[in-house]
Amino acid sequence: MTFSDQTRNELARVIPSARCCRIAELSAMYELDGFLLGEYNQYLDFNNSSPVVARKILLLLKGLYPEIPTQVLVVKSRSRRTQICTVRVLGREAAGQVYQDFKDQSVLEESGIPRKKCCRRAYLRGAFLSRGSITNPERTYHLEISSEQTVLAEKILETMLSLNLEAGITQRKGTLVVYMKDGQQIVNLLNLMGAHSALLHFENVRVMKDMRNQINRLVNCETANVDKTVKAAMEQLEDIRLLDEVIGLEELPPKLQEVARLRQANPYASLQELGDLMVPPMSKSGVNYRIRQIREKARELDGLDPES
Repeated sequence: MTFSDQTRNELARVIPSARCCRIAELSAMYELDGFLLGEYNQYLDFNNSSPVVARKILLLLKGLYPEIPTQVLVVKSRSRRTQICTVRVLGREAAGQVYQDFKDQSVLEESGIPRKKCCRRAYLRGAFLSRGSITNPERTYHLEISSEQTVLAEKILETMLSLNLEAGITQRKGTLVVYMKDGQQIVNLLNLMGAHSALLHFENVRVMKDMRNQINRLVNCETANVDKTVKAAMEQLEDIRLLDEVIGLEELPPKLQEVARLRQANPYASLQELGDLMVPPMSKSGVNYRIRQIREKARELDGLDPES
């Protein structure tokens, strides 16, 4: 089972207690995958490929409208690899009652999104159950909800933005996709929708990935520092070799002689380590100053610019 399916199954078991939230969640699933059908609007259908989600739709309907007649239909493809579960509200009066509750302007903003924060959370949960997906965080961070209707995609996006969530919208093969790619924003949405087990798994993976990335950065930084130290030491050894061959190290001032011989004896030591080996110990800047003097003398012998 994919991480997306696990998240959907968890959300399918979240039953809001407030009537307004149940209606908001059902309205999202109706708007994305529902129809008012038949002559004189005799049927109101909710369609979903997941039996678990279809069961939730039926539970929400029965909790809100215990007297209305309903029917569950399952249509399988010829290959039997896919199926569509339809929860149908039967009868013109019952279908009209449910439909009018979805369109009740007293519970909606002018833009069409629910007025209450709790209802907005329920609306996004319903939208995810209908058309949502989330990538396994071990691969990448990506959550999306798709719709063929521009108005619905913009409504989902506006609902997210109203809850201080950062999301974007794009088009893919004729379908509009509201998406999130930031790990923290996805965590926030999972929390708002009530997918707490999915959230914990997502956070665990995210923490481990962040730790691995931090360790890799530290290792890369340390490797770069070591490479830089070794390269500088090789250049210093070459300068010392040149001075030794041309004039002899014994001709250098005692302070430079000491640094030169310590460098020869400790070719891979850092400047700080060389300073610690001197008697008395010397600071890194002090050792660096003497190394620069040795370099200047070597450049002069080689006919090069001392700064090169």
